[in-house]
Amino acid sequence: MRVIDKPGLAPIRHLLEDAAVTEIMINGPQQVFVERAGQMVEVPAVFTHPSQLDLLVDNLVVAAGRGVSARAPMADFRMDDGSRVNVCIAPVSLQGPAVTIRKFTHAVRSFNDLVRAGTLTMRMAEFLACAVRARLNILFSGGTGTGKTTTLGILANQITRGERVVVIEDTAELDLSIGHCVRLESRRANNEGAGAITLGDLLRNSLRMRPTRILVGEIRGDEAFEMVHAMTSGHDGSMAVLHASSPAHAVARLELMLLSRGLALPLWAIQRQISTSVDLILQHEILQDGVRRITHVCEVGEVEDGQVRTEPLFEYRLAGYDAAGRAVGRFVATGRRPRFHEKLRLVAGDAVDALLAAD
Repeated sequence: MRVIDKPGLAPIRHLLEDAAVTEIMINGPQQVFVERAGQMVEVPAVFTHPSQLDLLVDNLVVAAGRGVSARAPMADFRMDDGSRVNVCIAPVSLQGPAVTIRKFTHAVRSFNDLVRAGTLTMRMAEFLACAVRARLNILFSGGTGTGKTTTLGILANQITRGERVVVIEDTAELDLSIGHCVRLESRRANNEGAGAITLGDLLRNSLRMRPTRILVGEIRGDEAFEMVHAMTSGHDGSMAVLHASSPAHAVARLELMLLSRGLALPLWAIQRQISTSVDLILQHEILQDGVRRITHVCEVGEVEDGQVRTEPLFEYRLAGYDAAGRAVGRFVATGRRPRFHEKLRLVAGDAVDALLAAD
């Protein structure tokens, strides 16, 4: 029986089956929100009794082979259909069980889908496809739910046949159609605090698996060192997700993660390592109209005046909002010639100049 067919999921089955709902957020039995078209909307009268939510939690965690208790009150896992689930119960959740379900959707699976959704332009899509073929190292930056993982999956599907790709995730959620692909998933410690396998462990091990590229679902700590090391040790074309509010913040977060590793290196040396390892940063945002957009495609440049430069190649210029609340703006190319221009030319020829030409 698939987890969606479990009887305990009956109160939210209509939400799970609603294609317009991308996320379900349960804040105890009295309050449920969903995300539709990028907007959070409250759904009334989902649970008639707290026991219904308790049963829902039991059905979810048991079907996933997990468990939650007062001793281990949090769990993160995926459903049979690929949807990602986070559960928190007492004592950490004060209003009753908190359940967040990020639904796995097939609605956005290609560059054409992203263009139709207003996330980017076809010109930007063609440039990014060239960037993948040119084996540029790319970071996908943005806040929670801004579409970073979706964009990573779509770009990863541009990888040519014959490459061996190792995919490393905390909870597997990437939608990939790569022929030669090894997927690895981290493991949390058990109730005794043993048996954990971290993203850093998996990254170190992946270097012994002869990958041509490495994809990381999210870097947030010590694994940043292994990721940067992989990017500079013959694994060009690697990609990773990072939570940050801007390209400059993404670089600053990467610096902080490398510094927190306790490396006996001065900041300037770490900055130079970042500058030579990362080529592009794609910044994702949800604007007030609920549309997910790639607001910046930035080259990671040299270290100048004590900081790593980020220079936009494409950006979304927001002019404001109309009376209906829709964003008024446009995507533009800045006309900048990046330092990896020759790499792009090798795969795209003279067409790369037209892609990068200023609007």
